Amino acid sequence: MPDPMPDPVLDAARGVFEQYGARRANMDDVAAAAGISRSTLYRRYPNKEELLAAVVTAELDAFFDELDRMAADLPPQEAVIECFARGLAIMRDIPVLGRLAQTEPEVISGMPDRGHMLLAQSDRVAHTLRRSGATMPDDELRMAAELLLRIATTYLLDPAGHLDLTDAHAVRDFAKRYLSPLVN
Repeated sequence: MPDPMPDPVLDAARGVFEQYGARRANMDDVAAAAGISRSTLYRRYPNKEELLAAVVTAELDAFFDELDRMAADLPPQEAVIECFARGLAIMRDIPVLGRLAQTEPEVISGMPDRGHMLLAQSDRVAHTLRRSGATMPDDELRMAAELLLRIATTYLLDPAGHLDLTDAHAVRDFAKRYLSPLVN
């Protein structure tokens, strides 16, 4: 699958959101960074929330493409372990998502149409797990995928807890013990 065409507006918006955060960023800064007029930007994205949602969606698409590549040659339970462990680390390293998760987690949890995004991402995870050999019925696989995403999202938005997310071995053990049994 070829990489999507670069989008200078989303690239500029990503940079502005990385630099200022979601609350402090404004459409004027994005228009200036993209080299377009405010009216052109507003025709494409009527408000900052829709622009942020487009940036987050593009970042998540790239993230889930990477997870799909990671899981390609793994059996389903190993795919869960690998994708959870490496996925948490990768997500923190995506500048715009890492910044939002660390400094403005409420922005992510309060995004418009978040439920639709979650279901779309769950379907992607279920598809990846099916390609890895998961044999459970589709409705159960979608539910397991949604649960896996909800758990991972909770750890990203609120990392404090008994699981030390900086300890790759502990994260893999957690995924093996508690998450991989969700998929067969």
